[in-house]
Amino acid sequence: MKNIILLVIGLFFVAGAYSQGLNQTILDSIVKESNRTNSNALIIYKNEKIVYENYFNKPIQRIDAMSATKSVVSIAVMLLLENGFIDSLQQPIYTIYPEWNQGNKKKITIQHLLEHSSGLQNVSNAGIEVEIAPDVIKLALSAELENLPGTKFSYNNKACNLLAGIIEETSELKLDEFLDKYLFAPMDIKDYYWRTDPSGNPYAMAGLEILPADFAKIGLLMLKNGKWNGRQLVSEQGVQIMLESSERNKMYGLQWWLAFEDEDYVIDSEFIASISGKTDDKTLRLVEKLNGNYANMNEVVGKAKSIFSMEELQAIGKLFGGLSKNNWKITPNGKMVTYSAIGYLGQYLIIVPEKDIVLVRMIDAENYKTSTTNASLGNLPKLVEKL
Repeated sequence: MKNIILLVIGLFFVAGAYSQGLNQTILDSIVKESNRTNSNALIIYKNEKIVYENYFNKPIQRIDAMSATKSVVSIAVMLLLENGFIDSLQQPIYTIYPEWNQGNKKKITIQHLLEHSSGLQNVSNAGIEVEIAPDVIKLALSAELENLPGTKFSYNNKACNLLAGIIEETSELKLDEFLDKYLFAPMDIKDYYWRTDPSGNPYAMAGLEILPADFAKIGLLMLKNGKWNGRQLVSEQGVQIMLESSERNKMYGLQWWLAFEDEDYVIDSEFIASISGKTDDKTLRLVEKLNGNYANMNEVVGKAKSIFSMEELQAIGKLFGGLSKNNWKITPNGKMVTYSAIGYLGQYLIIVPEKDIVLVRMIDAENYKTSTTNASLGNLPKLVEKL
């Protein structure tokens, strides 16, 4: 009986999605892929109405948004600004932490932390350094500089965590308490949990455990330019600032990933230098032969197949397969079509503004581990563009 009820509910939502003008073929593909990859939840809104909701016979539960948490923290910083706790996003960190009133650290601003251009020494795997730190705020404050502030995009979990400290120092509320007061309570988001380090600091890089339906509310807030139930929680200007391409990575705003009509993948000396620590010199020499601009990854693969042997292709494939989108040098063309909060394991909050679509896909760690396929659904943002 339970399975019959779930089937009826599923058919109801599919029919509703079709009636809302979604591309049925793309919707079917998204549902199929979400089911195949052992997802916990898939929720789709169209024109502020829920048109698809599926928990794939799993309990409705809070799920760690992983790095998608960063996008929520970006909203928190914007609220910090709009409620007068900081002067601007260009405010130097040393005005809050005086120990940085020295050398080039004096130049680091709040915006640098948000757009990952602080220049602080970076270990890309958070488990090596950040997750085991007794105090992530002190860890960030004590980090050395490896680049001049504002000169290079480097996705930095350690630096990002300092935003939690800034919020507490300026508002006298911890990150989770601040968001509860200024965002979650007004949006009736009650059932959530925020992971902390051993010193009690909420992580800003990840750690927000939230119900998928409540995560969708964050997307609806952004879609409606900061308005919730007729109340302007975040200014329209603030939302637009969060979604402006940063100078050092045009595919990234202030902790939101951006996607455009056309995106050129650029392979040049700068890109090759950025991935030099991820492979051997022989493979890097192969990458040099791919120098140029490509409209998509299929073009990159096509060029590689035309000039490399099978052995060389395997080396290139191993390297490229280990790169995430933020490792690539990508130049956007045309208008922005989606913006997203994206997290490890395949946590997605994707907004398609021109189509009034908000999509949430979430998976918990246990289901990810037991999945027999690649559960991260890396192709999901491109599919959602076509819904």
